[in-house]
Amino acid sequence: MPFTSVTQLPEGKPSVRIFLTGQLLLQPNAAGDACEVFVNRRASNHHLTIEVREKFEGEPDFILMRHQGPLEYRSVENPVEGLVIRRQANGKLSAYMGEQTPFGEAMAAIDLSKRDFHPGKDLTIDFEGARPSIMITDGIFHTAAKTPANLKFAVKRSSASPRGVADSDTKGREIPGFANIIGANIYLGDADDDNLILEWSEMGLPQNLTLTKPKEEGVTYEIYIINDPLYVDVEAAEEVHDEFAEYYKVLTNVPKTERLKMEMTVLDIEVPRGSARTPCMPVVVGDGG
Repeated sequence: MPFTSVTQLPEGKPSVRIFLTGQLLLQPNAAGDACEVFVNRRASNHHLTIEVREKFEGEPDFILMRHQGPLEYRSVENPVEGLVIRRQANGKLSAYMGEQTPFGEAMAAIDLSKRDFHPGKDLTIDFEGARPSIMITDGIFHTAAKTPANLKFAVKRSSASPRGVADSDTKGREIPGFANIIGANIYLGDADDDNLILEWSEMGLPQNLTLTKPKEEGVTYEIYIINDPLYVDVEAAEEVHDEFAEYYKVLTNVPKTERLKMEMTVLDIEVPRGSARTPCMPVVVGDGG
């Protein structure tokens, strides 16, 4: 596993909390020191929005940065990421696997390269549809919000299956609840050089935002990275779009006969509105080797 597993979070509030939701594909590298977040630009009616907020208890948030739409490449010579979120001091990545706390619960993201999905499959990401990406080099990744208990999910093959495929693949296999929003906590220290730096380009000009450890009690930062529809009227929508079908638009090396779809069953009528009712979850795609 490219993330180092931890079972205990540091004491106190994280200085920075990152929230990822929507059509995003997370791929930590094999060394576990960087996680590339691919943005599925081919997902129908999905739009990337990024916000950095400084939060004060009992007061409105102060928005430090806002971005909407595709990112620009930071380097034309090396077209990879459009946004880097890095710790000035040496950072590291880990996955929280402990009990639920106010700042996250155990990582339960869907990993499309694992059991129940495409185990052993080389899930090659089509960079033309998934970059510019976002590179995160520090944080304890966890489940920030899980699918509600009154929703049940099953995966099944999305098209006619070849001979020899198990019946469970065609009839559907129930899967446990999963992370609807993935979070990453960052705990900055007191050293002057222990800052979180965001680097990106805007209209061809390099931009830089430095987040220092808050000096005042109750002050924190939150970073929202969202690739969702801007608005969905769930009462008027005729049907929920197939999240897996959208992901296969950039996971093009998965044959149609091996592609999956997710079916959702509502166990009662008291279902919240919005993405909790129609999950638009980020996924993990193995590691970058």
